[in-house]
Amino acid sequence: MVKPVYVFSGFLDAGKTTAIKESLLDPNFNDGETTLIIAFEQGDVEYDEEFLYDSNSMVVYLDDIRELDQKKVEELDATYKPDRVVIELNGMQDDNLLFKEVTGNQWLIVDYLTFFDATQLKFQMLNWKQFVYNHVINSAVCYINRSDDQDLVYFRNNLKAINRQLTVVFLDNDGKVTNKVEQQLFDTSKPLVIDDDDYGLWYIDAVDNAERYDGCTITLKLKLLDVVKRYKNVCIMGRQAMVCCSNDLQNIGLTCVDVDPKKIDKNKFYTLKGNLKCLDDEEGFKTCVLYVKDIAEAEAPQDEYVSFN
Repeated sequence: MVKPVYVFSGFLDAGKTTAIKESLLDPNFNDGETTLIIAFEQGDVEYDEEFLYDSNSMVVYLDDIRELDQKKVEELDATYKPDRVVIELNGMQDDNLLFKEVTGNQWLIVDYLTFFDATQLKFQMLNWKQFVYNHVINSAVCYINRSDDQDLVYFRNNLKAINRQLTVVFLDNDGKVTNKVEQQLFDTSKPLVIDDDDYGLWYIDAVDNAERYDGCTITLKLKLLDVVKRYKNVCIMGRQAMVCCSNDLQNIGLTCVDVDPKKIDKNKFYTLKGNLKCLDDEEGFKTCVLYVKDIAEAEAPQDEYVSFN
């Protein structure tokens, strides 16, 4: 039988161990199943004997994620015979190595959660970009603890630029969910003019709240990123974002209708004006499509790469 694996990722003291302990003591999650915890680091919160007994858990400490190869998986499975596995990763190791081994006949990753400390996250984003990227790109949900008096919009937009399907949850200093970031950033009751520096901010908000922009008139500056060949005069226009390093650029693009790509120079920027419509994409998600009414050449933004401040 395949055993489900729950992965908890993030930096030291971000709240991973606390979240694991709370989950395994929650009767809605734990109905007496045997859990094997594999921990790659030890923070201030420990897996004490009382907790292990109460949660019907066992813990194994490993130093390096590369130790958890297929042979080790088989050994641990045979020794402990768990009903499920919880993995607490080391924040300074490469999460992606986990996927090379922890899949197969014995174990299957079914959930992947990431935790950050808001008081440290801006420093980590600026100085440990690759590690932040590794944690977030694989995650379904990201929990940001201790978020009082922090720039929540900055965190949300930069993290969702890495993983657009990521759900970002902020918790205040008391550990309660806060919705302060859900404030309306752009006034959709009047025509929108998106400044060059605000494109990233607007784009992430439009991804999350496509229905709110349905019917809006908008003006913004974009360049050609791709052509949708199966439709006439439909293309992807937008800008590029540096989400990790100079070698990792992602297209932050918008589907544009009524634009003839043969008349567009891919090296130039254009000012587009039109109406937004909220439609379902091929995967069933809501997305904004721009029906272009006017297009004209424009000067390139002062910084061609998108920021998410």
